[in-house]
Amino acid sequence: MKPIKISFLFFLWIIFTFQNICAQHEHDSLSEYSNRALHPQNYNDLSDSYEFFNKAYKNSLANKHEERAVYFLYYLASIEYKMGDYVKSEESIASAIGLLDKLPRTNFNEQTRNSFYILMGLNYIEQKNETKALDFYTRALRKANNPLDSAKIYNNVSLIHKEFGNYEGAKLKLKKAFELLPKINDTLTIAKITDNLGVVENEINSANGLELMQRALSLRQAVNDTSTIYTSYSTLADYYYKLNDEVVSKKYALKAYELAEKINAPSYKQDALGLLIRLSEDDYARSYKVLNDSLIKAEKQKDNSFALMKYDASEANRKALEAELKNEKLENSKLLFILLTVFIALIAILTYFFLRAKHKKDRLQQVFETESRISKQIHDEVANDVFQVMTKLENQTHKRSGLINELHNLYYRTRDISKEYSIIDDNYPFNDYLIELVESFNNEETNVIAKGLTNIEWNVISEIKKITIFKVLQELLINMKKYSEASLVVIIINKEGKKLKIDYSDNGIGTNLKKHTGLQNTENRILAIDGTITFETQPSKGFKVKISI
Repeated sequence: MKPIKISFLFFLWIIFTFQNICAQHEHDSLSEYSNRALHPQNYNDLSDSYEFFNKAYKNSLANKHEERAVYFLYYLASIEYKMGDYVKSEESIASAIGLLDKLPRTNFNEQTRNSFYILMGLNYIEQKNETKALDFYTRALRKANNPLDSAKIYNNVSLIHKEFGNYEGAKLKLKKAFELLPKINDTLTIAKITDNLGVVENEINSANGLELMQRALSLRQAVNDTSTIYTSYSTLADYYYKLNDEVVSKKYALKAYELAEKINAPSYKQDALGLLIRLSEDDYARSYKVLNDSLIKAEKQKDNSFALMKYDASEANRKALEAELKNEKLENSKLLFILLTVFIALIAILTYFFLRAKHKKDRLQQVFETESRISKQIHDEVANDVFQVMTKLENQTHKRSGLINELHNLYYRTRDISKEYSIIDDNYPFNDYLIELVESFNNEETNVIAKGLTNIEWNVISEIKKITIFKVLQELLINMKKYSEASLVVIIINKEGKKLKIDYSDNGIGTNLKKHTGLQNTENRILAIDGTITFETQPSKGFKVKISI
């Protein structure tokens, strides 16, 4: 029996050792990819870390580890931001905030939420949305509880002011961040704030701007962070170019290009060559053209490869059809064709009458439901208030000013009901209708974000489609308000070819999809104008709608 006990203990020791090795390997991988995501030295750092964190995020969701899922979503959103995919980054942030809403409001979770606010602000800076960017940084600043977070927020707010030409405002925020640097140990953050302050000082013709920029370069070189060293070279090249000192400008532009070659990132190379083109029209201009042409050529080759596959498939189908037709007798083919034609014609006629009758019934049902809803809303929201006002008028003890205020409120409530069921006025910009609709649902509990409204040429879209878009978005927002308990709603409208795409998503409680009256109305409206609509929702996973018109 003794040898058996020893063997069993030895087996347990092997299992325990193996588990420790696996856990250590997982920890090392997480540390490595975290560093590559937050401080990328080349494009591969971003793509590899994105694949790692995307897999980790999906595994966490599958195992119901919400806190770990939020942690991995931060890296995904950060990588998407660095890659320039701001819409995808916003979606990841919205998903993370939705998960945080369901977790306990611990100090750690609130600081994590703050990190997502900061990242959302960065997205809006890149999209040149000053109002939204400042809104998210104001939220983040209220929750910041350490010098590092506060300094980062002040720095990012300065970027917003700088982006819109307010250099004095940018300097004011950077000064606040600069005052916090003695309490900060993060070298790269210190270098970033110092460099940004130097750039702003130069823009307002201050004497110490260059000194600050050179100090930032020294800090970055001390930690050998190639991507931020490149930023310093680029800003110094630009600084000397504006001073008309082409010799020194070219020196830093060449350093930037050499570093871009070392990093081997096409976007860095393209940017560095752009710096050199300003100083030379010879070899560097030709190199830039070769690089740009190669990128265009690669894109065309990709398109051509898809076109070639489509052509091959078409050719294969054509030859197969020809071979089949040669093996059939002409008489049988004619007979089959006639029978098939008659059958299809009968099916088409029956389908037409069936759909026409169903459509008529659906429209009558919608009219009845709309009338019932208006009748109920007028009864619930107006009639009772009218009766109260009448009662008070009979009672002479009530003050005249109070009755006037109640009559005003009654008027506004009646107007809102009228507006809800009114037809769109062509004399009023449709874009303003949508903005008013979104803003009417924006409050302290729910933040509604609408993107792309101003990029659409609404004047070329038919009236019936505009009315349908307005009513559908109205139904979705009303449904959100009644049932979803969402804190964040994102509506994205864009044009893809001849199609108008509308993506709606919120971080509400979700549900097992059952199309009640409101959702059924939205589907009927979209189908009536030959569009498509899909709903995606599950309990605790928010609510998404994709519309194509």
